[in-house]
Amino acid sequence: MQTAVAVADPSVHTMSRLSWRRLLVISAALAAVAILAVAAVLGDVEAVAIGTGFVLGSVLLRWRRGLAGRILLGLLFVDVLAWMALGVVTNIRADEALGAVAVPAMLSGISVAGLIAAVAEGRVTARWAPGAAAALGGAVVLAAGVAAVVVPAEPAVATTTDVRVVSEDVAFDTAALDVTAGEVTIELANRDLFWHTFTVDELGVDLAVPVNGDRQVTFDADPGTYRFYCRIPGHETRMVGTLTVR
Repeated sequence: MQTAVAVADPSVHTMSRLSWRRLLVISAALAAVAILAVAAVLGDVEAVAIGTGFVLGSVLLRWRRGLAGRILLGLLFVDVLAWMALGVVTNIRADEALGAVAVPAMLSGISVAGLIAAVAEGRVTARWAPGAAAALGGAVVLAAGVAAVVVPAEPAVATTTDVRVVSEDVAFDTAALDVTAGEVTIELANRDLFWHTFTVDELGVDLAVPVNGDRQVTFDADPGTYRFYCRIPGHETRMVGTLTVR
């Protein structure tokens, strides 16, 4: 008489808890949805490219053990985290609106969890580690929310703006600016998901503005014609114009 012996399926236990692969897949999906949603609202073509990259990386996770997908997703998480975390800090200090803090904070938290998962995927670690990584990502978002409430804003300096430039869809709203010689104040309003700058090399002007940020720069300008552009890699071909000082 044969006795049936039940053999536990290890995959059942693996799928019942949060693994590095599952955390990576979830993080990539959340990043793709969030970035593409913001891209749809802002009409930001750069955000569309980044969001599409997360989708592609998720697909590549199913190809040849997923190494290419992990590498692509890891690079995307690093890129998003670098820009978004800095945006959180500067927008909190500048006392920007809640949306200017919430969006980069959310993407920062997702990127923290996703980056850890991309690096650790395939390695043997403690069972609680993926959950801890996910919790760390959530803590980033929570900490940003608390900081937005309790951190005092930088005192605003009242200035008269000579020119206001809006960056949207990876483009300045104008390619020609005219100002009077002397002290000039220019405001840049960034309505894209990623950072932009208003840079004039000849005048030593380099104003950097995060998502949903509004910043001003004041400088002295002699009469002449100057080139302004965004120095973020890849933006200069689309974001460039001429500043005429009379």
